[in-house]
Amino acid sequence: MKLSLKRIFKNLLYILGIFLLGVIVMYFIPLTPSSELVELGKESQKEYSDYTKNDSLIVLVDYSYPVFMKRFWVYNLKTDKVVLNTHVSHSWKSGLLFATQFSNTPGSNLSSTGVIRISEKYHGKYGPSLRLDGLETNNNKIRERAIVIHPMVDFRIPSEIALYSSGCFVLNNKIIERARNLCHDGTLMVVVN
Repeated sequence: MKLSLKRIFKNLLYILGIFLLGVIVMYFIPLTPSSELVELGKESQKEYSDYTKNDSLIVLVDYSYPVFMKRFWVYNLKTDKVVLNTHVSHSWKSGLLFATQFSNTPGSNLSSTGVIRISEKYHGKYGPSLRLDGLETNNNKIRERAIVIHPMVDFRIPSEIALYSSGCFVLNNKIIERARNLCHDGTLMVVVN
């Protein structure tokens, strides 16, 4: 009996090790946005051109990927190339590995999806940040909800990524300045799940 329990435990550890190895590998793999997301971004850029000042870049976020994958892209529409690919958080209330619940309700602490305009740069309580304005009925309270792009808050965590937020788009502290320099004052952002 002891031998079979020992074998079961050993097999479980083996499976867990393979799973963790897979997560670590996926953490480092750069991703490219799906062709459907790129097309949606291009269509959104045309539809919301009156709201944007930057017609060459668009930010794409795909919450169908798990939190540990690089699911945030700055995409150059003129060259059809990814300029920046990095990790981005989602709300801890939206889901553990995948963001599956979204809201536009103030105080919900859930992530938002849809077409969003990245507006002005500012320096907030979390450091260099970007204000956002939702352009659709499902996200038009983003500014009221204080949903922004900001760097990681807890510097005690030795991670390079912020996994969760209270609804904001949190980027790596080393990436935030690059993102701010590329995407501000009217860059469009399309967030899907």
